[in-house]
Amino acid sequence: MKIKIWPIALTLFLCFGYIVSQVKAAKPIKNNGMDEQFRNEATKQFTRPWSARRGIESIDRNAEVILVKVPLDQLSNALAKKSIESRYDVMGKEIEASGTFVFAYQLVGHPWSIIVSDTMHLQSTELAQLSKQLEKPVIKLNVSDTSGTIGYDLFEDGRLVEYFQGEEGELADDANEHGIQPQRYLLSPYPDDEPETQQTAYFWSLRRQLIAKEIGNIWSFTNQFLIEYDAFDPAIDSSYLLGESSLRRGDRYQVQNQGFTLVLGYGQKITSVPDLVRVDYFKLGN
Repeated sequence: MKIKIWPIALTLFLCFGYIVSQVKAAKPIKNNGMDEQFRNEATKQFTRPWSARRGIESIDRNAEVILVKVPLDQLSNALAKKSIESRYDVMGKEIEASGTFVFAYQLVGHPWSIIVSDTMHLQSTELAQLSKQLEKPVIKLNVSDTSGTIGYDLFEDGRLVEYFQGEEGELADDANEHGIQPQRYLLSPYPDDEPETQQTAYFWSLRRQLIAKEIGNIWSFTNQFLIEYDAFDPAIDSSYLLGESSLRRGDRYQVQNQGFTLVLGYGQKITSVPDLVRVDYFKLGN
């Protein structure tokens, strides 16, 4: 499935033969004949300050991310009240991959803190309650390059205020969990290059109404939504933090921040390490 993306995301490099990966899994690019100017532009893009980044860093994954517009201390204190085990500042320390657990972290220079989990999916009722408890917006972002889907739920003051779900191709139905009836849109995201390509979007909001042209492209629309909220999904999940994509339950893993690597070929590679305020761990169930 061919997915086009926005020029500010790291996924941009995949379209030009780059492979973006964690340090331990870096792979060489396929196109070793790129010119020096393009290398310089790619390097500049890849190493731009993490504090200045907004939107979605990469769609090359399957993930659910929760963003909460509060400092990490405030979010972690709220999560600690719901947890059977809480550990603050676990970077460089070992945790056991057992039960239901989440990580909470914040990037330096960003107003939003983030929750990620290996297996857990927080229910909408819980996220709505969290937005009421903290009196700040909560965003649930979902992205899947495997199924070609992307979407978000926005909660404020204890209720859902906006919902979006998009998919490559024609999605027959929208099975949302909110009991709402969103409007359905059939999009032509690339009318000049690929007029036959279609996307399907479902949108519902208490605050605004949209026409298909205003959505345009499901990927760029979701990216722009986060930018407008001054939010950023850095593509840092539990696999990144634990250095393992398939966790073995009961094993222990060291929490790490090795960074992301861009391999340019000819033995040249660049590593960009996110600036994290802290990473906290919460075990919510056995």
